[in-house]
Amino acid sequence: MIAAGMVPSRRALRVWLRHLVQYRSFYVAEWAGNFGEHVLYLLAFGYGLGRLVPSLNGISYAQFIGPGLVVSIAMWTSTFESTYGAYNRMRVQKTYEAMMSAPLSLGDIVLGDLLWCGTRAIIGATLMMIVLSLFGLIGSLWWALSVLPIIFLVGLMFGSLGLVSAGLAPSFSFFSFHFSLVVMPMFFFAETLFPLRGLPDGLRLFSQTLPLTHAVKIVRGLIIFGRVDDFLFHLFILAGSTLVFMACATISVSRRMMS
Repeated sequence: MIAAGMVPSRRALRVWLRHLVQYRSFYVAEWAGNFGEHVLYLLAFGYGLGRLVPSLNGISYAQFIGPGLVVSIAMWTSTFESTYGAYNRMRVQKTYEAMMSAPLSLGDIVLGDLLWCGTRAIIGATLMMIVLSLFGLIGSLWWALSVLPIIFLVGLMFGSLGLVSAGLAPSFSFFSFHFSLVVMPMFFFAETLFPLRGLPDGLRLFSQTLPLTHAVKIVRGLIIFGRVDDFLFHLFILAGSTLVFMACATISVSRRMMS
């Protein structure tokens, strides 16, 4: 019975649309804040710290860090939406219960939430790419647009990881563990802010096990060089990890809602 109820359908788009309608009430303020935040990130890291860093494989540090910021912002945006946002809908506002009284399965609700996480990731990453283009750090608009499907996968993946935690969390405080143990290691060791070639072999090996590393390699390769070495391998790791985490998110939410 639970397994049947977890099978999503196209009604998941109704859940996505519900989130979109709610988002329309505050997106202007959020975009303004995010735009200013992205400019500060680039100025502080790309140009402030970048003055102390030599060129990396023929590109400036600002060019190197730009794609890493695009991917990491997608990660942060989808993570916040699927942890604090989903927990609020699940346990505080009882939105999930209200949706389940409609002709929606729990699978529809989970998939709708994940689709919205992917959408939020695209919005955040697009704002960051606009900032990069204003600073002349994106050579081709078409190559920049080509990374959006990868960004959507990043949103699905971290949305899934967030929903796993939301299904397990006894309170909002629990998410400090999620950010410390899941998000921060990926942020620091997925080549978002610095190359790993000078680090110990163990850390470089650890970095290759992180799905975000493969997303960063794809996005950096497309935005800067217009090509990605071992593209299919990186895409396979990213897509495979996303599917596994989506299944885990479905199980975690179903156990929480059915308990």
